[in-house]
Amino acid sequence: MGAKVNIEKKLTQIWIGPKPAPLTWMHTWRDKHPDWEYSIFDDSMLHNRKWHNQHLIDRYYAMQKWPGVSDLIRYELLYERGGFWPEADMTCLENTDELFTSPKDHAYSCYENEKGRQNFIQPIMACNPGNAFVKHVIDTLHILTPNELSPEPFRSTGNLFLARHVPHWMHQLTVWPSHYFIPLFYIGGAKRYDGPDKVYADHKWGSTGHANSITYDKGL
Repeated sequence: MGAKVNIEKKLTQIWIGPKPAPLTWMHTWRDKHPDWEYSIFDDSMLHNRKWHNQHLIDRYYAMQKWPGVSDLIRYELLYERGGFWPEADMTCLENTDELFTSPKDHAYSCYENEKGRQNFIQPIMACNPGNAFVKHVIDTLHILTPNELSPEPFRSTGNLFLARHVPHWMHQLTVWPSHYFIPLFYIGGAKRYDGPDKVYADHKWGSTGHANSITYDKGL
């Protein structure tokens, strides 16, 4: 019998922007998690409701900074719905049920790269509804004005932004090793993880912000 999963078994992925979603990659998550409820959150759903941080979403959408839009709606949807929200540019290699065994008040993410970017974590990947850390993230972002948003979303809504808050919230965070979901970092010269741990996903680095890549266009 497998470990008890301490989050709701809802698996959702976000795809925002004009490019077609990389469904070949995305559906690997559905296929490896057949007993999870699977869905995709897209542009039509984005525009069909109001958001707490609507002022920031509107700015990044107008700038066509799709990763920033994705970060902002991810946090609000995680707070409302909970579940697991893997990145659309990751392909699933293994079922992840065994990872979600932390206390129910934990949020889950993984390090981006322990050596090069200390405390940088991926945008929150999973939690239960009403998570305290995710609420802190949403409320912290809410005080920003649109003019304060960086043209590089990782600074304002993503990895660097989250890195500033991780140390104070580690008691309610489960942060997996980077190689669980990012076995090969995107910086040139990095080596693929070849250790004994299980690797659950492969990061294609073809996000909504890098959708013109050859790997994206070919769905490789």
